[in-house]
Amino acid sequence: MTKTPKHHHRNFSPFSMYSPKASILLSACAVLFILLHIQSREIPPPSPSQPSWSFTNQWQKIINTATATACSVEELDVMVDKLRRAVTFLPLKDLRYVDKALVGHTWFMSSMYDDHEQGEVQYQQFPSESSHGRLLCLKGRDVHDGSWNAYSLAWPEALPYNATLMKGLTFVSYNHYNYDNIWHGLSAFVPFVAWHRKNNCSDLPDRWVLYHWGELRLKMGFWLKALMEATFDGPPVIEGFEGVIGDGDQNPVCFEEAVVMRHNEGGMSRERRMEVYDLMRCKARVYCKVSMEERTVKVKGKALPEIGMTLFMRTGPRSFRNESAVVGIFKRECAKVEGCRLRVAHSNNLSFCEQVFAIYTLLIYTDKQNSNNYNLR
Repeated sequence: MTKTPKHHHRNFSPFSMYSPKASILLSACAVLFILLHIQSREIPPPSPSQPSWSFTNQWQKIINTATATACSVEELDVMVDKLRRAVTFLPLKDLRYVDKALVGHTWFMSSMYDDHEQGEVQYQQFPSESSHGRLLCLKGRDVHDGSWNAYSLAWPEALPYNATLMKGLTFVSYNHYNYDNIWHGLSAFVPFVAWHRKNNCSDLPDRWVLYHWGELRLKMGFWLKALMEATFDGPPVIEGFEGVIGDGDQNPVCFEEAVVMRHNEGGMSRERRMEVYDLMRCKARVYCKVSMEERTVKVKGKALPEIGMTLFMRTGPRSFRNESAVVGIFKRECAKVEGCRLRVAHSNNLSFCEQVFAIYTLLIYTDKQNSNNYNLR
């Protein structure tokens, strides 16, 4: 049997004779031909005023634009670098104004002026129109000489090198006295409460930075701390700049938002002060869960409003020499008024809320009669 030889048929493709490189080149030529064809159909023939090389000019224009954009970005980086290096820090305590430490711009951040509306608190806010959108930056944490600590302003896009940006709202307080004494500390904090109230109580501080003569302070008195916790719905965080990048004494800290006070209650009208103290008093009552119900006492079978009389006694050189004699005088006078109840307490032996309760019993009758005739101070 004779076998018929098998014929091996090869399927030839029109492109099988080309190498991969040739295929790519051919495809590119085809695409270019199509683009040129479309270009010739869409672009009208050149007018006498239009040179025949306009297509080349268009490509040159695109190249020039791309080059200019790259140069603009590079120039912008150079400009930002210059702005960052140009940030100049000045001493927080300006010794040129020692004799006018509390006047006008004061010796604390002496190059800055306050924003002030009639009857309102004097303050500085960063960023703001007054600062031209710049942030407040501080450097140094010296606790003995405020002239070694410094401040400056910087745009948020060009903060100084090695700067730490602290998010949120920062209260920066200047106190010419101290933060341990109740009255001196309270006078320094009242303007922050006034600013808080002026902004509808919507902005709460994330931290406090405390200065005395430009020197950093790391604590406040217990009573003041409790009052600020009650007023701002949380314990105050006192910033010590421990988390600063690198050397905390040399590297700056900038604040996303900052409010600076340095005039205590200066500039505030009596009405505004009363409103601020009223706010703190109400917040303290809520914080200490003091009942707002009117207290009554029975006198000769009749229910009368209780009139609270509280004597806050003190110890030390400013205390009464004969305390019992003083208490006796007030006790006799209180007995002459129906409904009067006398309480004697030593403020240093009372907690914050115990003091709030004592003051509340003292003022409750006055509140019911005329809420504007009191002053916690």
